[in-house]
Amino acid sequence: MSEQALSLVLALNPELPDREAQIHAAVKAAESEFQPLFYELAWTDDPHMTIVPDSMTIKDIAIEGTQVTVVVDFNWSVFQACLIVENVTKNEAKLRFELKGDALMMNQVFPPRWRYDN
Repeated sequence: MSEQALSLVLALNPELPDREAQIHAAVKAAESEFQPLFYELAWTDDPHMTIVPDSMTIKDIAIEGTQVTVVVDFNWSVFQACLIVENVTKNEAKLRFELKGDALMMNQVFPPRWRYDN
């Protein structure tokens, strides 16, 4: 197994009133692009786990020079067919970007999943 990476470049809309509004719009528009990272953050060994589509909410945006941290909530669910129950859990993630001109750049590397039965 090798490590995985998520590399994204999100274009900002300079027509929006301020940088925070531009970042909010760009991150929300790219929600589906964060799915691999969300799976890594919420991963369980259950094959029925799914990330709930359109569940990401942006809680906070911190801009320090060219470094941007966006704190988001997202939901994941596990459907247990034997009980006919779906459990939904909320997770928090910190998405880290570098601001370059009118773009946000993310290069997130995460290690492979470790399982005791590998």
